[in-house]
Amino acid sequence: MKNKKDISALIEDFHERSLYIPTRTIYMGSETISEEDFSESGCDALMAERVIKNIHILDSLNQAPINILMDNIGGDEYHCFAIMDAIQTSRSKITITAFGCAMSAGSMILQAADCRIMAASCIQMIHYGTWGGCDHSKTAQKHAKEGLRIDRWMEQLYLERITKNNPTFKLSKLKRMLDHDTYLTAEESVKLGLADKVLRRKQ
Repeated sequence: MKNKKDISALIEDFHERSLYIPTRTIYMGSETISEEDFSESGCDALMAERVIKNIHILDSLNQAPINILMDNIGGDEYHCFAIMDAIQTSRSKITITAFGCAMSAGSMILQAADCRIMAASCIQMIHYGTWGGCDHSKTAQKHAKEGLRIDRWMEQLYLERITKNNPTFKLSKLKRMLDHDTYLTAEESVKLGLADKVLRRKQ
């Protein structure tokens, strides 16, 4: 059994690197950008880098299950894809437990897990992504084309998950849900097929 000094070092490492090796647990959350307005980074390069590194470290040790604890408001699509690919190509079974929220890109990342768990108060939000403006008309056209490609990809991702629970669920209904922010409780997410189970509170 490790002594208290070893445990303290491991806990400190978890806070620093978001990785606790003894339980093969990764924390996936945002950095606070501004203390004034409590803004946070969401899914960005730093989050993707940490998750990819930590999954690689744990995969290199053995192929026992990995647990990811997530509180994710969403963010950049491409960093989201990087995290999803790291999860889906891992040799280990990965469970994501979402606390607080799994919104936008965070909801997409949740779908990449082998097991998707939401805490009782957690909220999932799905929608089509938003893109920033650009100055050049040709660039705007290319951005629009890429945005539509990602929209179609997102529809397929969600529809595949949903129809496992609800085979008759129509793409047209999903498009209406994605057309603007749709908020789902943990219970609603499980019923729809966008989560596997609810993490219950202690009695």
